[in-house]
Amino acid sequence: MGTRDRCLLVVQVLIVWTFTPVSGVELCVTDNTGVHCGDGNHVRLARIAGNEVGHAQKINTNDSQGSVTLTTLNIKPLVLEADNFLSSEECDYFVKMATEEGLQESETVLNQESQRFVLRDIDGNRKLSVREMKLTIQGSFDVYLDEEDIVKMYKETGLDKNGDEMITDDELKGFSPTMLRKEIEKILKTSPEKHSRMSKQVWLYPDKSKDKVFATVQRRVAAVVGLPIELIKLSDFQVVSYDIKGHYNAHWDSSRVETKVPCCTRERTKQCRICRYMTILFYLNDVEGGGETAFPVANNETLDYKTMLEKEVIDLYRKCEDSPLKVAPAKGKAIIWYNHFVDKDTGWLGPLDEFTFHGGCPVKKGVKWIANFWVKTTDQKMKDLKRMQKFYKESTKKQPKISKEEL
Repeated sequence: MGTRDRCLLVVQVLIVWTFTPVSGVELCVTDNTGVHCGDGNHVRLARIAGNEVGHAQKINTNDSQGSVTLTTLNIKPLVLEADNFLSSEECDYFVKMATEEGLQESETVLNQESQRFVLRDIDGNRKLSVREMKLTIQGSFDVYLDEEDIVKMYKETGLDKNGDEMITDDELKGFSPTMLRKEIEKILKTSPEKHSRMSKQVWLYPDKSKDKVFATVQRRVAAVVGLPIELIKLSDFQVVSYDIKGHYNAHWDSSRVETKVPCCTRERTKQCRICRYMTILFYLNDVEGGGETAFPVANNETLDYKTMLEKEVIDLYRKCEDSPLKVAPAKGKAIIWYNHFVDKDTGWLGPLDEFTFHGGCPVKKGVKWIANFWVKTTDQKMKDLKRMQKFYKESTKKQPKISKEEL
């Protein structure tokens, strides 16, 4: 990118917060300017300024990596890139760690045996065309069939009784979602790429790990994004492997803020919403072909969900090339984006940035390894801060104190 050199800046002040246990109700954070205590209102989620596309900022990491240069790839949504966030050895280490831990097939809605069935009668004529049935299956089962698959299914099941390729209410009465699921499963046995997601994954937990490489990368993340190390350690780390045709159709990494629905935790996994403030995606290897990370609604003036549905922008397996923003994988590279804005009043989790709609394009040649580092908060700021301080107290009992030089 031609503007990188002229925009290169050296960031002198890095915000790396650590909670310091104190008496009373005060919450204290420490950055490189000292200790700051208060009732919690003084603590705000950091957000890196992107400025403009091509803007670069060099951040000291105070470890063997030396520094990381963040380059702004996009503004709407804000996406930043760092070419050498991880060393080659660190990348190999995480691949090895994930392999030894054992990867599992990534789950989809169909795997979870959902019985939800929402008809997509777009024109309101109380009949489903082949295209409307295709969209119905996508929305209900998160599976992306071709129209030819739908027509073949009609013939094999006898669902389309008069052969007009229009399904009426009467024709649907004897065809349950369970029966439809079984027919879809038959198709997926020979065409697994029609899942919304085709990959293998394993979860690794920073707060439970005493691994030195893991700890080094956690501190580097904290230094680069300017967030408390306790928050980084309490976040989730997922390693994912994609083989040929492996992909992940477009999605959001987090959910809209809805105060009536609690955020999911490791203990609460049902009747909750996903709450991830930001995503740091690491590429752990070079990919011979394909495997880009795509943002299909980047830089749109508005988000028109009807148009998104009609254009099927979610289907990155087929429509990756149409995305206005694509990031090619490269070993050691990280891309960073914020799933949420920061609430102006609380300084904590704000509205979802819906332009972060993204996914993984299909691998055309070779294999692709990535790691997702999700920085998690809830919209309950004080609960998060107390949880962080509690973790700090517990961790200092088990581990030796880390000096400023080590940070």
